[in-house]
Amino acid sequence: MPTETLKQALGWHFGGWQRKDLALAHRKAILEIVKAWPEFAETAAHDPEQAFAFWERKLPAWHHGFSATAFLLHLHRPDAFEIADRHRLDAMFELLKAIDHSDRDRANNLSLTDLQDYTAFFRAVFPKLPYGSESRVKLDRFLKMYGNRHAYKHVTQDFKAKEAAIKSFSWETVASKRFRFGQIANHSNADVLFACFLLTLEAENHTLEDLTIGDVIDRLPLGTGGLCNPASFNYALVSLFSGQKQRDFWIFENPEIKHAFTEQANNSTRDMRFYLKYTAEKISVNPKYVSTKG
Repeated sequence: MPTETLKQALGWHFGGWQRKDLALAHRKAILEIVKAWPEFAETAAHDPEQAFAFWERKLPAWHHGFSATAFLLHLHRPDAFEIADRHRLDAMFELLKAIDHSDRDRANNLSLTDLQDYTAFFRAVFPKLPYGSESRVKLDRFLKMYGNRHAYKHVTQDFKAKEAAIKSFSWETVASKRFRFGQIANHSNADVLFACFLLTLEAENHTLEDLTIGDVIDRLPLGTGGLCNPASFNYALVSLFSGQKQRDFWIFENPEIKHAFTEQANNSTRDMRFYLKYTAEKISVNPKYVSTKG
């Protein structure tokens, strides 16, 4: 396995997909695994017990090493192990105790038995959920959040996460009866966001007028069009409202707003949340991108 692939997979598991600011403890765990990987590939048996014991010896900071080991076991044997970590295990134990299904205290050794118990628990619960094909993902997210809920104590009660309606985008396959995607000259991230916004308007059968910058932003949460890196995504949002690269996506009620966004987009020390200052500004979609047939 290429080293970079191993790093990316473990980085994703530790919450650092497309990020460069992983916690030091996570970076150390990944480094230890990369260093030991050749030995693991050559000498460690594929039996889960032996693989688990190998990484338990190699990863001194077991608090984080356990999470990485559980993930590697899941990748190697998805039939036998669900994705697990300490937070998910905490959630399982607390929920079982809440219904008096278990009277034992939470063990701190983070063992292979814990992984096996968690997998059995997870697979007993998710088929009973009413979300069809999304039941597995929804349960996994809930358990991760519930087991780590202490980290959310500073989040306001009215906070709501919003998932992207359009999670992937391709210029080769995009089609619309209402909009002229062929008029979009560039294919950068900002252009992807504009195209996704148009697709969202079409799905909603929404008017092209009486829009604000805030209306556009609300329809473009992080992850839209596959843009998951916060820095790249925020830069794309700034560029989206600019005239950078001759973009003319919008008709602004106040033309000076476009100039302000263009300056920010071209500034190497730009404010990545610049758009939040102008959420009430009124805009409409340039008729150039609207099909007369729509």
